[in-house]
Amino acid sequence: MSDQDLQRLAEKQAMKEALQEWLDKQLAEFGWWTLKGLAAAGLVALIALILMSQGWHK
Repeated sequence: MSDQDLQRLAEKQAMKEALQEWLDKQLAEFGWWTLKGLAAAGLVALIALILMSQGWHK
């Protein structure tokens, strides 16, 4: 590997670590429960849309 390749790998690893730290901080502020709640609500909405498109109504 050339010095340039090693430099790129080091920069890439540094960016990955910085991004991971930032995401961890954002997730800690946002909260796992909120994230899971939004994911569950999204899943329910998706299922409801699929069922309504297939002719299911209240």
